[in-house]
Amino acid sequence: MFEYQLIRSPRRKSIALQVQHGKVKVRAPLHVPAGYIEQLIEDKKSWLSAKLLMQQQELDEGITFKDGGSIWLKGQQKVIKLQFANHNSVNESNDTLLVTLKENVQSQSTTQQQTKIKQLLADWFKTSAIAVLEQKLLHFCPLLNLHPTSIKVRFYKARWGSCNSRGELSFNYLLMMTPDWVIDYVVVHELCHLQHLNHSAQFWSLVEQYFPHYKEAKLWLKTHQSQLQWP
Repeated sequence: MFEYQLIRSPRRKSIALQVQHGKVKVRAPLHVPAGYIEQLIEDKKSWLSAKLLMQQQELDEGITFKDGGSIWLKGQQKVIKLQFANHNSVNESNDTLLVTLKENVQSQSTTQQQTKIKQLLADWFKTSAIAVLEQKLLHFCPLLNLHPTSIKVRFYKARWGSCNSRGELSFNYLLMMTPDWVIDYVVVHELCHLQHLNHSAQFWSLVEQYFPHYKEAKLWLKTHQSQLQWP
């Protein structure tokens, strides 16, 4: 029997099995007996095993903050190359991301070095994302004639962007891991929420008007979500 998280809801009318981040989740109505759920999991064990294996393989190809590790940037996996000098810096090439730490870090433990790499890359991603998003908003805001009251760029664990009723937009700086056209989609998506603060048919129609390939962008994010988890 698989270990699983059971989430019951009075609004749910059917059972849904999900595999997310290497864990099994069961969403079920309040009235469904536990025995029925366990039998369903037993019946679906082949499918669940395949999904868990696939996600584990994706996680193995995900982000590792070490020399020779990997990280996603602009939709491509790059190898981290670590060196030491008298300053901290990050430089991108075709297939590598050169991370330079100060020389005094060289004598520190591997765990301490990984912490420094992670923080340096987080700062670099945020700075890069601010510059990219500013340019995209300069392009899309006049095009859609939709203008936020403020913009924030920060880290989110489980979302790429958000919009609230005050017209404030927030974006995840880890968008820099995704292809440029996917960033376009997220920007358009959040701008459209300024007009429709929901996911109604009118909302998706507006998104499609300015980003016709939004379904492909959504699929890319869904397909790669396990690989884009920031450890």
